[in-house]
Amino acid sequence: MLVCRHVGARRWPVVLAATVVVLLAACGSPQNSGQPPPNPAGKPPPGGYFALQPVGAVLTLPGDLPASGMVHRSTWEPRPDNTGPNHAVPPPDFRPAGYAGMINGPAVFDRISGNFTGTTDETLQWAAVKWGLPDDVLRGMAYVNSQWYQSHKDPDGKPTQGQGYGGFGQCGGAPPDSPYGPDGPSTFGITGVSWCSLNDPNQPGSGGWPWTENSTAYAADTTGAIVRACFEGWEPQWGAAYHPGDLWGCVGRWYTNAWGTLDGKNYSDRVQSAVAARPWLAW
Repeated sequence: MLVCRHVGARRWPVVLAATVVVLLAACGSPQNSGQPPPNPAGKPPPGGYFALQPVGAVLTLPGDLPASGMVHRSTWEPRPDNTGPNHAVPPPDFRPAGYAGMINGPAVFDRISGNFTGTTDETLQWAAVKWGLPDDVLRGMAYVNSQWYQSHKDPDGKPTQGQGYGGFGQCGGAPPDSPYGPDGPSTFGITGVSWCSLNDPNQPGSGGWPWTENSTAYAADTTGAIVRACFEGWEPQWGAAYHPGDLWGCVGRWYTNAWGTLDGKNYSDRVQSAVAARPWLAW
């Protein structure tokens, strides 16, 4: 279910096209018609539902509500622990500060809302179609980063490595406003959102936290935004080797916050292996 709120239309900068294009509003769009029929107990099919949209398609990507209407609904939920964060939505004015270097950065970050509720798989579908990415790629990233857990903690209430939390002690530790301290996690959520890589060091902020921890949709939405922006070629800070249209390069960039590194390639290879094996279909 989409948490409907009217936050007004947003515009992409003129640099994107000769004509300024108004993005689809979060609520009230007629494109919500034609919602796929529900599949009450169904798992996603091999290959998923949504294809990669080409470079330049960002101008025609659906907004929150139309993307919600394209989700294939199902009661399948392999991670019941996610029920709380699957139904948590940030306030409508919560946006990450972003970072310098990205072309069209303000428009990208302003489009991240987390304005969706549903099962874990429905949430991954929503973020994928909203950003024009294959849903199986987000499933694979979620598998490698967290085993599809958004914010799993041990019986003592401590964040669990590899189940919604990671990068302990990196970035100087957890965000300054969090309770976890300098030895705490620096990445949060189902897709491993690093707070320090999403925050301009010259600006205040915590890189999307606490909603990267508290909301599955916000974490997935953030990942979709950064991967799409990278795929569009909007991150020239990565140098001459960087180029648009390299999905797997951008998946690796997501993990390392750098372009063309060995760690990024290893991560991308692991995600591709997960997409090929689709272990979630056995859950």
